[in-house]
Amino acid sequence: MSLPTMPPFAPPAPAMPLPYLALRTRVVSLLAWAALFALLACAMRMLLNYPLCVNDEKNWIGIAQQLDQGVAWPVSGPAFVNTLRQAAWVTGSSHAEVMPWMGVCGVFIVVGGLSWGYYRLGLKTLVPVFATLALSSYFWAPLLEARPQQWGQLAVFLGTISAWRWLQHRGGLAFFVALPAVAFTHILSHAVLVFLCLVLVATHGITQRRWSLRHLAIALLCIASFAVYAWPGGPYTDMLRDLRQAHFQHWPLSLPASLDLLVAVAAMAWASRRWWHGDIRWPAAALAGLLRHQRAAGWSLCIAALLVLTMQAYLLPPAAWAPYGGSWIRFVVFQSGNLLLAGFLLVGAGRWLGGFHHQRIDPGMARFLVCVLGGVALLGLLAVAASWWLLDTNWMLRVLNYGIFFAAAPAALGMEHVTRHWPRWRRGLLLGAGMAASVLAVVRPPMLLGC
Repeated sequence: MSLPTMPPFAPPAPAMPLPYLALRTRVVSLLAWAALFALLACAMRMLLNYPLCVNDEKNWIGIAQQLDQGVAWPVSGPAFVNTLRQAAWVTGSSHAEVMPWMGVCGVFIVVGGLSWGYYRLGLKTLVPVFATLALSSYFWAPLLEARPQQWGQLAVFLGTISAWRWLQHRGGLAFFVALPAVAFTHILSHAVLVFLCLVLVATHGITQRRWSLRHLAIALLCIASFAVYAWPGGPYTDMLRDLRQAHFQHWPLSLPASLDLLVAVAAMAWASRRWWHGDIRWPAAALAGLLRHQRAAGWSLCIAALLVLTMQAYLLPPAAWAPYGGSWIRFVVFQSGNLLLAGFLLVGAGRWLGGFHHQRIDPGMARFLVCVLGGVALLGLLAVAASWWLLDTNWMLRVLNYGIFFAAAPAALGMEHVTRHWPRWRRGLLLGAGMAASVLAVVRPPMLLGC
């Protein structure tokens, strides 16, 4: 009797290449983060009955209904409202029934896109950055609401990263899709993306001491994207008329004068490029001065931020303060998450000045964050100044919604530095308290805040 022969050993499976493994790990990670936040959004809508108050999401339902009735309503987000109307028509549902699902799907897409963007910035782990982001109501409010800003903020984040990678000869072709797409998605997001991209073009050209066709391509596309507003009967026709008649009613300059001023500023900047190139040592000298006087620079930054925020608070209407009932304690408690994020951001910025960012993020992308955060700060100052003459007075807060995605990386570094010697339970307790305060500030339960 012969013994059964054993089957031959199967040859070992070929090892997967490292780039494929890294890509698969990133895809699994971003899908996991996107699913987590989408489930949280579902829980808030089902368990906390979000939204309890009248917000932009409910306003967009009314706008879609007006458009269905043939009313020429000014629309700032044509792609969003058209998607809402088509989804309601295809599913045979009302706008109010479709809107929550658009919000949850938007959360999944935004968090997935954020994860991919942070990986492109060179971040190895996303836990600190999302833990820091979740501290702020300026992250939760635009994330949970189904509105054009939910899409536009992601487009600005990924569009600026793509523009920088294009300037760095590291790809970035997605920028040439992102900019035209956001031009039809949301008028404010388009303006923010164009402004930040022009800031990146200017700072990159100045520091590199040369201008190339890549700089010109971004600048020309930014200018060409404004053709959507000149389109006769286009998606923004009614919106532009509303801006002229209501929002810019007290603006001291006419539209042609405003355009002439912008052209004059651009011409002066172009004419002075030789001076910038000849004195290219000024960025290094400025950085060296900041490093020598870090404490003074930090206090100066804090004072400047407080002054700008105080001016913005003064400009806000009384309705913005009504939920706090005139109590500073209630205000501090429900804004504690935002205050924590601001403190971590200042600490993280100081660490970056010391050069510690090289352990966490690619140096080229770190320079990108410095440039884009500077652009956001400049845009915030312009927004506060313009709010004196505009119908709405919260434009700087709207700019903060775009800047928080970029600020999360240095803020996460600051959070890790501050809590590096803390036990995990203590760090978790602090972060959990800040997150809970911001979530409650967004949901506004009647027993605590109300509308």
